[in-house]
Amino acid sequence: MPIDLLRRLMRSTRGNMAVMLAIGILPIVASIGLGVDVAKAYAIKSRMAAALDAAALAVGSSTGTNAQLTQVAQNFFNANFPPGTAGVSPTVSITVNGDVINAHASAIVTTVFMKVVGVTQVPVHADSVVNRQIMGLELAMVLDNTGSMTTNNNIQALRDAATQLVGILFGTYTVHPTLKIGLVPYSAAVNPGPVASSLVAAGAAYDPVSATGWKGCVVERPSPNTLADTPAATKQWTRYVWAPAVDNFYDPATPSTIHSDPSYGNSGTGPNLGCPTPITPLTDTKATLTTAINAMAAWSRGGTLGDIGMAWGYRVLSPASPFTEGQPWGTPKLTKAVIMMTDGVNQIYKLPSTSGANKVNNAVNSDYTGYGRLDELGLVGTTSISTAQNTVNTRLANLCTTMKAQGIVIYTIVFTGSQDTATKAMYKACATDSTKFFDAPSQADLKSAFTAIAVQLSNLRISQ
Repeated sequence: MPIDLLRRLMRSTRGNMAVMLAIGILPIVASIGLGVDVAKAYAIKSRMAAALDAAALAVGSSTGTNAQLTQVAQNFFNANFPPGTAGVSPTVSITVNGDVINAHASAIVTTVFMKVVGVTQVPVHADSVVNRQIMGLELAMVLDNTGSMTTNNNIQALRDAATQLVGILFGTYTVHPTLKIGLVPYSAAVNPGPVASSLVAAGAAYDPVSATGWKGCVVERPSPNTLADTPAATKQWTRYVWAPAVDNFYDPATPSTIHSDPSYGNSGTGPNLGCPTPITPLTDTKATLTTAINAMAAWSRGGTLGDIGMAWGYRVLSPASPFTEGQPWGTPKLTKAVIMMTDGVNQIYKLPSTSGANKVNNAVNSDYTGYGRLDELGLVGTTSISTAQNTVNTRLANLCTTMKAQGIVIYTIVFTGSQDTATKAMYKACATDSTKFFDAPSQADLKSAFTAIAVQLSNLRISQ
């Protein structure tokens, strides 16, 4: 090799620059790779957190065992973060302690660039805490128990929906420290149940299971107290006793002619025909409510008198007699609310054709109701069924206005979609605002409405 070539080779720095560049670029590439992998992990964590919040809120509006609630959480999480998204499949766990729901999600993110420095996986996790904030709530559920609720076993769907609401509001409590709920089943009359005997003059004793005696339903007071929340200082109500007639054909002395079971429908007979199950006053005990809800049945005849049902919902919430479980109006940090639900329209009914032993009664203008017969007592002020319907609707609308002015939060639900436009508008106007009116055509919609109301009332919120 020529001496000058050797000297040039010894003096050259081009190879050194290549080596130095290689050494210098490694941390740059590692730094960029680290940033990419960290950004990916952070994006996954953020999306996990959003999905977990939704899952925790879903658990807050659900009931069941811890295993069932965990599955609810996982299902809602998966709906918002499908397994395999960004190459990860997070797992979810939850714990429920009273009104607090703690949710946790975790996943392993596989790195791309950080493998160069020996880091192949990065763990990520998210946490969410949801609180039910029932500062103080008294709720009356005024629920339609008329004969039409037998259609498609809608009465069972109502039982399920109401039970779900109770489960959400009570959470893990069996006796709740700040919550009371009452149940007011209504049809063409209302059964005040435990206070019934105190409302009427001396006579047949209250017997909620008797087929031949007095079950507890009442005929409403005359004006101006017909639907008012005025104290029951005097015994102004009268016993609901449907006397034997061609449209209610039975012999009081022959029990075999009395068919008081609701399954008889329009063929039912007896003094308590059309009288629903008793009111359950405000209670803080979950089992008391669920038992009462499961006892609800669909009672035919008489019609649908939502104004009477709402009046008794008002009385259940009121601190004044006949029910005194409610706290005083204006109690701080206390909400009084009512859910008014119907599957049809308000109406006073008259049997139109033969049904079992019962036949059309041409001597009267209506069935017997919580207002008596239209032509007997005059509590509606008309003998016309169509005019009576307008009166009942006006009374309900006025009562809604009165209750809202008293500070009661009103939720309304129209079920089955059978209502005309005017009826839906009336119930929408009755609600406190448009967010508290629910049009529920199907059984699934009915359950969703009750769940949505429970979520609003329990004031679910994410605290972490």
